[in-house]
Amino acid sequence: MPDPVLIASLLGGLVLLALGGDLLVRGAVRTGRAMGASPLIAGIFIVALGTSLPEIFVSVNAAFSGSPGLAVGNIVGSSIANVFLVLAIPALIFPVMAGGPGQGRALFATLLATALWIGMTAVMPLNPLVGICFLCVLIGYTGLSLFAARRDEVAGKPTGVREHKSEGPPLWRALIYLPVGAAALVFASGLIVDGSDGLARVAGIPEEYIGLTLLAVGTSLPEIGASIAAAARKRGDVLVGNILGSNIINILGAGGIVAMSGEVRIARLFHTYDHWVMGFAAVVLAALILTKAKIGRLMALLLLLLYALYIYGLVNGVSLLGLYEVVAG
Repeated sequence: MPDPVLIASLLGGLVLLALGGDLLVRGAVRTGRAMGASPLIAGIFIVALGTSLPEIFVSVNAAFSGSPGLAVGNIVGSSIANVFLVLAIPALIFPVMAGGPGQGRALFATLLATALWIGMTAVMPLNPLVGICFLCVLIGYTGLSLFAARRDEVAGKPTGVREHKSEGPPLWRALIYLPVGAAALVFASGLIVDGSDGLARVAGIPEEYIGLTLLAVGTSLPEIGASIAAAARKRGDVLVGNILGSNIINILGAGGIVAMSGEVRIARLFHTYDHWVMGFAAVVLAALILTKAKIGRLMALLLLLLYALYIYGLVNGVSLLGLYEVVAG
């Protein structure tokens, strides 16, 4: 029977992770506004990065703590969950329209990041050189996005960036939120990694499975919360943009920093199954955006069914690479 302390560590860490991320984002947005940052900058940098911080902290902590399987599993699993869960759950309640302003650039970056991850890890392990490549692409995309959004803003075109009209908490409280939120994220990520690693060892489950499932869903909770709020306000552009931005930062940001920790060999499980699903999820998201699809309950149920099939295949050891070789051979 799993140790209750390990279970408490994992669940408590996930709750603390969500609270810490919320405090950090609220504090950063309010402080940025006080320092003269425009809603554009707050939207592109602070909010998009804020909802991705759980994945980054957990993945980086896992990698530097000697649990690379958890780190890689969290990165890949979160990229899959962001499409099949984060997009589907809000659409069960409110219809979501895909294909808003600025999503073309973000979609291209998402597809590029996914292709880079799958392609590069297929021929070599993660290493500092790969990490530098990922981080340079992320910096280049961020700079290009800011330039393009500023240009559209000056021209009076819709930027697709959510404006934060409310002042939020008082500045003095926001300045407290910043260090408290950051400290909570650091502490929570440590609890999560320790609890996950301990449970994996006790139950005899590969840590990659924990990262792909429990950690991936747990660290995607901030995106789910933000997406439900966006859907309720009929801001499908914000919801889809949040998913795109999260996957870009998750793969290139978290993946790049994890690679900087040293050589990380990718388990065969990823090459034979999860990377195929990761690529398929990116293609599904691209199809929804390019066709400007209206995502209602039926489509949401289909996305959830696809995620259930993915988990079923993961648990039962399905090899899509083996299936491809049989068909192609």
